[in-house]
Amino acid sequence: MTEVQSITTSGEIKIPLSPSSSSSSSSTTATTIANTTTNNSNVKSIPILSQCYSFSGKGNGKELQDKIFRQNSRHPNGGWKFVDDVELKKQRGVCWSLVKSVGNSIIEGKELTSTCLPIELFEARSFLEKVTDIMAFGPLYLKAAAETNDPIERLKMVASFVVSGLHLSTTISKPFNPLLGETFECDLADGSSAFCEQISHHPPISSWKLLEKDGKYKYTGNFIWSAGCRGNVVKGCLKGQHNIEFSDGTIISFTYPDVLIKGIFWGDRVTEFCGKMLFTDEKNNLACELVFNPNALGFVKSFFSKQKTPSDSIDGKIFRINNNKIKDGNCDKINSDDIVSRMEGTWLTSFIIDQVEYWNIKMVPHGVIYRDPESTLPTDSGRRDDIKHLKMGNLEEAKKFKALIEDNQRKQKKEKDEKLKKEEKLRKEEKKNQK
Repeated sequence: MTEVQSITTSGEIKIPLSPSSSSSSSSTTATTIANTTTNNSNVKSIPILSQCYSFSGKGNGKELQDKIFRQNSRHPNGGWKFVDDVELKKQRGVCWSLVKSVGNSIIEGKELTSTCLPIELFEARSFLEKVTDIMAFGPLYLKAAAETNDPIERLKMVASFVVSGLHLSTTISKPFNPLLGETFECDLADGSSAFCEQISHHPPISSWKLLEKDGKYKYTGNFIWSAGCRGNVVKGCLKGQHNIEFSDGTIISFTYPDVLIKGIFWGDRVTEFCGKMLFTDEKNNLACELVFNPNALGFVKSFFSKQKTPSDSIDGKIFRINNNKIKDGNCDKINSDDIVSRMEGTWLTSFIIDQVEYWNIKMVPHGVIYRDPESTLPTDSGRRDDIKHLKMGNLEEAKKFKALIEDNQRKQKKEKDEKLKKEEKLRKEEKKNQK
């Protein structure tokens, strides 16, 4: 497996971490990284990567990435290891208190999205805002995907777009659950605009639309979020369909992998992705499969054997669909004769396709550009009182407003359920009278 020069022999990522880190590293460093990878001098980078080593636009990408780098380092066995000991100690204290108050059900698989969690576990933003983190490299990869006429190259760009955003989605604190009908809107560096809305409360479903200003591409999708704790591990599932539609009528559809957060109560706190992603382009008879942690040993074998590759490894391929049966987002067996491209790397170092580097972690994302709160809809996430007070550091006020909002949601749900029961009762009575 090829790795970029930012990785040391111990597996630790050496990156300038603070926002004040000099932008020195600039053209010379960018050029060096763009054209070299350790262990394989034949690996080159696609030209557009050089645009992202000293990006200084208006987006929040650098701020977001700096935060991720301050909080995490790459674990020697793979995955993001949370390194803020003060925050980790605080979170674990809150988690143990939660177990005492709720009982063992919290660590026996109870659905966490419907559990009332302490505000100390939250970050000052809604999940709708967090969703836009995955769009951070959109102006680079989606623009390139829209401009190419080669369907295989387009699929490579879309896969790279997804992989490039994974490390940015792993903030340690939990975002606030959006309210039903809550919205969030922002812009990207290329002039495209994103609109997000919470369309269901139970189950929680967040939907969005990213529109390129000239209509070159449209990215729509939704996350149906669920999470459960089993002992010392939380597994999160991000179900939901994603579609990127291009102006020539091509639609590339895909789903996201599951996420594991280990070390909730003790040990190293490590975030990993697991499972598979499948991208399909039916118009051009193409598909792409990405397998996360392909050499995972499983719980029992891990006690007796050492895994061959880091847990953040990715193995993938692009293939012609032909007779390869795809069902429920999976392709059980891929005929070798149909494979047209191979992928390797990790979501914490670099992503290599056919011996060419398409992404590496030294790249600075564009991110999103926030709109003036006064220009947004009244339902915008930024207008929530609990989030506003938490941003200002007023924990008690944030806690008070969070409780008020949750009480109001419960009241609305109760009223809605009662209304539905009455309507159902009336329907049954009408049906009975008709007989």
